[in-house]
Amino acid sequence: MENSSKTAVADSRARRWLLFGVGLLLAGTGVAMSTRPQLGTSPISSLPYVTTLCASWSLGCATVAVNVLFILVQAWLLGHSFGWRHLLQLPTLVAFGVCIDLGMWLTSLWVPESYVHRLLETVLGCAVLAAGIALQLRADISMMPGDSLIRVVSDKWRLQFGLVKICFDSAIVLSAIAVSLCFLHRVEGVREGTVLAALLVGTFVRLMGRVVRVRSAR
Repeated sequence: MENSSKTAVADSRARRWLLFGVGLLLAGTGVAMSTRPQLGTSPISSLPYVTTLCASWSLGCATVAVNVLFILVQAWLLGHSFGWRHLLQLPTLVAFGVCIDLGMWLTSLWVPESYVHRLLETVLGCAVLAAGIALQLRADISMMPGDSLIRVVSDKWRLQFGLVKICFDSAIVLSAIAVSLCFLHRVEGVREGTVLAALLVGTFVRLMGRVVRVRSAR
């Protein structure tokens, strides 16, 4: 009985890690798919994307760099409460950056030219990103630094998570616009695709989260 119990626990842990890995890969591909059509990218990716236009580095590297700042802000806010569990965000972040760059390479094999096709790829990218997020939430292993920072702020000042997320995403988009105007003298990375991502990703995550829970229960 004891061996059976240990085997079940090991299988459950392996399944969670598999879900988490697939979730990261899908999320990275989703970010790439929603960025490649150049109709704007998701709010959380808007600032990293703009920095790739100002410096010669990949979207994955830019995402890692920006999100490291989010980890440092968490450390500042939490003080002595900041522990190794929070540091687990770093390897997760690096893996996510690699998945984004892999997704950018894969999506470069076919770049749509017509506006309708570009719009469809943006919407599909939002769906793939949402599927990746839903799997990561189901695995419950680690959070991305942006979401973790939102939770830290909401817990520290007893604010609603959703409200803090709206303010956080808005601040990232405004920062992307400011950096774009300062260094490129035009707005880049923030377009109709950004609005679509803000509206669709959360909705898709809720819908796909239900599907994942039902299948897991079976």
